[in-house]
Amino acid sequence: MSPRKVLLSLLIVLLLPACQGPPDRPEADIPATVSPSTRPGPDPRFVFAVKGDWGAATPEQAAVTSRMCEVRKSTPFDVVVTTGDNFSGPDGRATQANYFGPEACLTDHPGHQWRAVWGNHDVAADATRTVLGAERNYTWTAGPVQFFMLDSNRVADGAQTDWLAAELAASTAQVKVAVFHHPGLTAGLHEPSVAVQQRWMPLFEQHGVNLVLNGHNHGYEHSVLNGVHHVVTGGGGATIYPCVNDPPSLVSCVAVNHFLVVEIEGSKISVTAVGVEGETVDRWST
Repeated sequence: MSPRKVLLSLLIVLLLPACQGPPDRPEADIPATVSPSTRPGPDPRFVFAVKGDWGAATPEQAAVTSRMCEVRKSTPFDVVVTTGDNFSGPDGRATQANYFGPEACLTDHPGHQWRAVWGNHDVAADATRTVLGAERNYTWTAGPVQFFMLDSNRVADGAQTDWLAAELAASTAQVKVAVFHHPGLTAGLHEPSVAVQQRWMPLFEQHGVNLVLNGHNHGYEHSVLNGVHHVVTGGGGATIYPCVNDPPSLVSCVAVNHFLVVEIEGSKISVTAVGVEGETVDRWST
């Protein structure tokens, strides 16, 4: 090969990465372990926020997020868990109106991390993966708690249920939290998922899941069944739905925009639902 051809080949090799453009997934992979917040005492402590049905490009979305950033000043948290329908205006796509603008005070915070699941509005495009970094199902730990993140759009997927059963059986965490979009227990407009009731809820009870976090119905609900606490938190910005049913498992249902602050210390779980004016919508502990 002539010296000129050798030089040309070297230039192509050096320039190729720059010509290929950004990767399909610009954010880093979700780490399997998060360092918890700690304070003096025998038990590690982990504080995180939760919101669902939020990326709707509404004034309510901006108000919820603004309140989250205010609360974080007095109750520090880095991780925000979502219960799905992260991008619903337009479905599945992150825009200036439904993400980059209203979420800036969260995402600009040093150390901020998303832990998201997929809602029914998210499957139209790929922003839940490319922007929030979420695969369809995965697990991660922080201090005393292990999270099991599921895609309830695919609740009939036997492979996902097998994965969940194996991960739960192998877990030695003090606290286990399951997160997915479609609730198995709910008092809202959307009916509870029978498939979740049949496939996943028996596993939660069998393997000692402490807390289940869902969205889909746009409000706040707390139910307890067979020792498992179920919370619907879908008040992050989409149009609020009324409470239309009163199942025996229901403890509280409030049709309101809100988010959650969850503190886990040892085996104790404390949940506070916070409204856009900073009011306490509900508060309970195990």
